[in-house]
Amino acid sequence: MKEETWQSTACILCSINCGIKVQVEEGKFVRIQGDKNHPASKGYLCQKAARLDHYQNHNSRLTHPLRKKPDGSFEKIDWDTAIREVAEKLAHIRDTYGGHSIAYYGGGGQGNHLGGAYSGSLRKALGTPYIYNSLAQEKTGDFWVNGKLFGRQTCHISEDIEEADYAIIIGANPWQAHGFPRARKVLQEISKDPKRTLVVVDPRRTRTAELADIHLQVKPGMDAFLIAAMLGVIVQEGLEDKDFLEKRTLGFSELADLLQKIPVEDYAQRAGIEVDLLRKVARGFASASCASSRHDLGVEHSLHSTLNTYLEKLLCLITGNFGKKGGNNLHTQFVPLIGHSKDPSEGGATTKVTGMKEISKFFPPNILPAEIDTDHPERVRAVFVDSSNPLQSAADTKAYQKAFSKLDLLVVIDVAETETTEMADYILPACSQYEKWEATFFSLSFPTNYFHLRRPITPLKGNTLPEPEIYFRLLVALGAIPAKFPFLEAFARLHRRFPKRNLLSKALALTIALRPGLKPYLTTVLYASLGKALPQKAQAASIIWGTSHFYAKRYAKQVKRAGFSDGEELFNFILENDTGVAISTHTFEEMWQLVAYPDQKIRLAIPEMLTELADLSEEKEITNSAEYPFILAAGERRSYNANQIYRNPAWRKNDPEGALRIHPKDLKNLGFQDGEHIACQSAHGSITVCLQSDDSMREGALSLPHGYGMSYWDSETKERKQNGPSLNLLTTADHCDPLAKTPYHKYIPVRLLAIK
Repeated sequence: MKEETWQSTACILCSINCGIKVQVEEGKFVRIQGDKNHPASKGYLCQKAARLDHYQNHNSRLTHPLRKKPDGSFEKIDWDTAIREVAEKLAHIRDTYGGHSIAYYGGGGQGNHLGGAYSGSLRKALGTPYIYNSLAQEKTGDFWVNGKLFGRQTCHISEDIEEADYAIIIGANPWQAHGFPRARKVLQEISKDPKRTLVVVDPRRTRTAELADIHLQVKPGMDAFLIAAMLGVIVQEGLEDKDFLEKRTLGFSELADLLQKIPVEDYAQRAGIEVDLLRKVARGFASASCASSRHDLGVEHSLHSTLNTYLEKLLCLITGNFGKKGGNNLHTQFVPLIGHSKDPSEGGATTKVTGMKEISKFFPPNILPAEIDTDHPERVRAVFVDSSNPLQSAADTKAYQKAFSKLDLLVVIDVAETETTEMADYILPACSQYEKWEATFFSLSFPTNYFHLRRPITPLKGNTLPEPEIYFRLLVALGAIPAKFPFLEAFARLHRRFPKRNLLSKALALTIALRPGLKPYLTTVLYASLGKALPQKAQAASIIWGTSHFYAKRYAKQVKRAGFSDGEELFNFILENDTGVAISTHTFEEMWQLVAYPDQKIRLAIPEMLTELADLSEEKEITNSAEYPFILAAGERRSYNANQIYRNPAWRKNDPEGALRIHPKDLKNLGFQDGEHIACQSAHGSITVCLQSDDSMREGALSLPHGYGMSYWDSETKERKQNGPSLNLLTTADHCDPLAKTPYHKYIPVRLLAIK
């Protein structure tokens, strides 16, 4: 009887990246189950991960480097030609117009982070300050608020929902989207415990809302009024934690002056919530022994996006539910996903055309078409895309198509054919996330943090390369680094034999002293030296060596609690284990060391946010227009939709078309039928959708899922088809938050019309 061989890896469909075990036969994932040895996910798994073979094996996989011909078709070329020509063209644009004429988009998809970690070397060689990615489309308003509250935009909050007595979830559906470990089990545990309370704020009655003790079915886009009213109740009734505010914060009196004036009943009415129920939730949250709040894209992609994230944080901060078990906490980041950007008034970077400021070292995708499609002499002329599909996922597909057609050069690294690769001049095919060494950089837990380095579990397909190797070859072709480092490579091998002598660090220091021009490319230098000394062809894991040493030095006490004496021991343990690893453990008192201000006090009064909060009372009440009477929330998470790495709809067990959810009364009033195909139109565009009657919706509100609208090859009909609605044909770049430019995807006025 054939022995069953299980290999450890991780799911790549959301930020939690649960540990999984996979059986592979002839390149196919034949069985998938949760990894009980993973210290964070502990065997937990949702239904989406069981379909990962549809990512690994499908007809749109890229297997050879491709170059676009004059007629628009592609031809296969070898890697040497591809690297040489791409490097020559990038260098020409950089040298002719400057590094700011090149933009970088992406840098690692979900669970696909090692390649993105090496991309910084290429950006430095090109001299580009511009990084665009999905985080900047979703989270930069939140990052900006964190920077003002805690001192740096790299400060990030985790929610201890699992230990909370009172939990409020705003604009999120963890049953489908997760967002914290073992989300479904945690939600069920809270729901069954009469001593604990779960509150959900969402226009739709989601599965999470059905489990909740209280569902605040807020009007679309009115979250700021709802949260402000709750804060008003807490302050007006003296429910704030005065001792915490005195000891841990600055600026409360200025904030309290505004909150005292909040017209609670008026704001509750604006939000569509009974004022007595709103007061009950505010009082319950403030009086709980430990309370936690969580928000997500439901408020980050809606009206008052940045203000929403500020107000949500204030719930925990003014009630003292911060820096404690069962509350919200800052956490360390083993490999930081973001950086800190100064405001323009302090010398922070801005774009040449639109003047948009950098936040967390990123720029928002909403502005990129305008940075390209212009006669401005300092416009963007080339875009380098890695593991992303802006033609499908960024707001305003039409604007992206028009802008990208005007580029001098578009280069795309990806695993599969996408709408963006179709427009590329060069396509550089990468290995799948299960064919190479990879890692999960979403290590966002507190008090114990985790990291997972993953080994390849299946052979390469075709003539593909891992992203670190692509970046290395491009840097060599650009003349930024030599092709070999014999001195460092020799010391790296000695270091692996005698790690206590610290030979590699000394050799690196000497190399940089003699050749300081190599310093910007240190990650790739490690790849080309230490990487060759690592076992099992783990070359891409070389960056983790430096990260381990830095992390263990910065958090020495916490790393020792996890069982590691130094960075070398931590690195070797990560390298030798095939599942997740606990890398550090903090105490709750130590969390305050993560506040970046020298006095470790939180600055509650953010001038820009206080102004926007004050202006809420003057904002005219929004009524749906006669022309566009419905509000569409674009991007709902459902049982069988995911990010765009699933391109073929064959993986779905239900909802094959990504139906438009609509309340039965609205459906009846329009005279349409359940399952009918109609046109959904915004002021910007129109798409065809399939209607689904759903009484979980508010009247006047509609919902469509993300992860549809992609082209794929149908093996039965032998033709390319589109998989469901393409949402960003409805969206525009200027319908967005004024501060962070995050799009208002959850608040799109639309109308529904019969197809003629």
